Amino acid sequence: MLSSILLFGQKPNKKERQMANRVKAHIEYLASDALGGRGTGSEGEQLSAQYIATEFEKLGLEPKGENEYFQDIDITTLRIAQANTSLMIGDEVLTLFQDFYPLSASEDQGSYRGAAINVKSGISDESLSWNDYEHADVAGKAALIKIETPDPNNPHSKFGAWAGLERRAELAVKKGAKAVVFYTHIKENQPTGELKKLAKRIGVPMILVRRDLSAMISPQIDLTVDIMSLQSKASNVIGYIGHQAEYTVVIGAHHDHLGRGENGGSLAEKSGEIHNGADDNASGIAGLIELARIISNNPKMFAGNNYLFIAFTAEELGLVGSKHFVAHPTIPLNKINYMLNMDMIGKLDSTKKTLVINGVGTSPAWKKAQKSIKLNENKIAKIVSTESGIGASDHTSFYLEGIPAVHFFTGQHTHYHKPTDDIEIVNYSGEAYVIHYICQYLEELDDMGKVEFKKTKDETQGRMRFKVSLGVMPDYIYDGEGLRIDGVKEGKPGDLAGVQKGDIVTSLNGKSILNIQDYMKLLTELNPGDKVPMQVKRGNKFIDLEVQF
Repeated sequence: MLSSILLFGQKPNKKERQMANRVKAHIEYLASDALGGRGTGSEGEQLSAQYIATEFEKLGLEPKGENEYFQDIDITTLRIAQANTSLMIGDEVLTLFQDFYPLSASEDQGSYRGAAINVKSGISDESLSWNDYEHADVAGKAALIKIETPDPNNPHSKFGAWAGLERRAELAVKKGAKAVVFYTHIKENQPTGELKKLAKRIGVPMILVRRDLSAMISPQIDLTVDIMSLQSKASNVIGYIGHQAEYTVVIGAHHDHLGRGENGGSLAEKSGEIHNGADDNASGIAGLIELARIISNNPKMFAGNNYLFIAFTAEELGLVGSKHFVAHPTIPLNKINYMLNMDMIGKLDSTKKTLVINGVGTSPAWKKAQKSIKLNENKIAKIVSTESGIGASDHTSFYLEGIPAVHFFTGQHTHYHKPTDDIEIVNYSGEAYVIHYICQYLEELDDMGKVEFKKTKDETQGRMRFKVSLGVMPDYIYDGEGLRIDGVKEGKPGDLAGVQKGDIVTSLNGKSILNIQDYMKLLTELNPGDKVPMQVKRGNKFIDLEVQF
């Protein structure tokens, strides 16, 4: 019941109560079992798109997709090798899915017949004074590469940066290889045969052979790869309010979620359950519709810009919908003033009352607007902001095109990417407060004209690659010194080291942690097998722990 979220001392006014009721209705439909978790390309995702289009039409928004309100995208839902994928080494015919497997970075179709040149681990790095290609020319041939790097059991190996296959495969292709064949004698962690749907392709066939080929210097191989890709339709939904202004503001939120976790990303303990995604991101779509309602009903208040409302698809697969839009915009990108993104705005903490705004370094206008808005201590008491334009949501796609972009967010929680992210966890009146705040934000920006773009310093935040994980959930709205832990996953390194919910990590591997960015940077420096010291503050005490990754 709506009344259940009004017990925290927050007192919404009549308009906020009405908005909270509308938000509740939107989320109850979008996060219902009937939509099956809105997995990208699913029937539920299409029902979600149709619902949003209908709401846009009711509000009088002009269709601005490529097919009325819709911008349709073909999404790959399955990649798997077909039976005619084959490999012969010398006179021996190997068996698909038993002796060899195509790898995700392989081109879908391709063949090679000729010599395969063994280049050991396939590493060439001047900084390490190491070159496996010194006496091996793979131009026009296949590269035969051992998966294991030199001293693979050393957790502090100088070759750690070369452990990934893609980097070595790309180097082989750069040197002219027409196919890449990895090999290993280790039988653990067999591939399933199903390939990553959105993997970057290296341009040639790429396979893994489950046997030791290190004694073969230049065997003759006959290789054919034929990978079947199944696709389904997914849709961005786009509506427009024109005020005859020179520039247009993009307001966005993604409407897809994880379905039953079949495409990855789920943090559920059991597989196959519906992930309804009430906060992630039915809450953002509810905000999108409500902002469209407010702006369409108050044209004079927002007359300084046109407004383009986009419900993105396939955000959970890697910002696919927003990347597609900026590659195929339905309005000129150089006429976009700025982008405002809402992703997970439905769980405003009723005690902390803290709203996060990510990306405020992308324009001086963001902080200027923020300073002009007086906070209501009973509704939103504090704003926490981050600078970087790079983040794990759709605003990133716009920032990378040189467009100022911010992301509104009410914080991480234990239901993230789990089936428990359901309608019961949403703070509907809290979301009404967030929408009201965003309206004030838009009003302030509407008088500023063209918003200036700034490139942010922290460009690596969203691109960091971690080889290790502590298995904890950071408190993203904590703004004190250190990294506060909101949750600890059982059996993971943090749990085994004795980390507890509420701990504040102050150092890792002998280096200070002042914020979450420090923590993420330190993770990139660690490798599986590393055993490092960690210090946490628990209450008023500092506790020394040791973490085994």
